[in-house]
Amino acid sequence: MTAQSIQALYVVVKRANHLKEGLRLVVDVSHARVEPAAMEQLQACSKSHHLPASIDPLQSECNISVLAPAHPGTEAGAKVKRRAMSLAA
Repeated sequence: MTAQSIQALYVVVKRANHLKEGLRLVVDVSHARVEPAAMEQLQACSKSHHLPASIDPLQSECNISVLAPAHPGTEAGAKVKRRAMSLAA
């Protein structure tokens, strides 16, 4: 996933978010190749509870959690996975 291709994912997330109020969305990219810039964008959305204004100008509340790719054998990968799991809880 790239910073450009993530725009399509945001459209799907926006649609799902508007189908039912209070829906908790989990984006599982744990087995995907995700560019760092795209991961940063996803994590920012998770933290702010909003999609980018270019996708959702009204800035509706969006409860999104990200299951990030883990890099086996590295502390950084384990830390990212623990953070994603805590957001999903």
